[in-house]
Amino acid sequence: MISQIKITPFRIEPCESDVSYEVGDLVIIKSKEGIDIGSVSSIQKEDIENIYGKILRKVASTDIEKLKELRDYEEFCLIELKRAVEEFKYIMKPVYAHCQFDEERLIFYFTAQKRLEFRKLHRYISQKLNKRVVIKQIGSRDYSKLFGGIGPCGRNLCCTTFLGELKSISLRMARDQKLYVSPGKISGICGRLLCCLNFEEDFYTDFQDDENS
Repeated sequence: MISQIKITPFRIEPCESDVSYEVGDLVIIKSKEGIDIGSVSSIQKEDIENIYGKILRKVASTDIEKLKELRDYEEFCLIELKRAVEEFKYIMKPVYAHCQFDEERLIFYFTAQKRLEFRKLHRYISQKLNKRVVIKQIGSRDYSKLFGGIGPCGRNLCCTTFLGELKSISLRMARDQKLYVSPGKISGICGRLLCCLNFEEDFYTDFQDDENS
């Protein structure tokens, strides 16, 4: 049995198990990176070659207590990273910290307008927290998905409310739908093209195929 496990808002990994679990279950997983905790986001119906790890069991009450402690620690670590970013004058925005359940690894996520070289920051924060640290850059769409907001339509963002996967959106989709406007007018608060351009893409593609046949 293979389940997709959501470890952080930005990371979902396939894990195998000897028993079945339901979507939403909190589980303890083991991989080559260590012991961690995550929630079952979906049940994999097809075989996958690259399995990330194995589900050991569902969480117990004692695990929940530790998880609460880790959340407080993650908040502290994120504050420390923000202070370091200000000190070193990096043009980046730390947005999320995740400490593995076994406390062996700490993962930070940040957003920035461009690719950054942050070895000095990595070395400093690793020594400051005395942890194995990983720092990862995420896109503006991932940031909007985590924190939410109101779209130009006046409703809550699709990526926050129901979109599980952020698919690639291109200007070709806008052209297919006869939306001859500037990219700025069909972009969301993340600055990227609106996800809803993908909703009716199949309809327009089929319609054009029928016209050309």
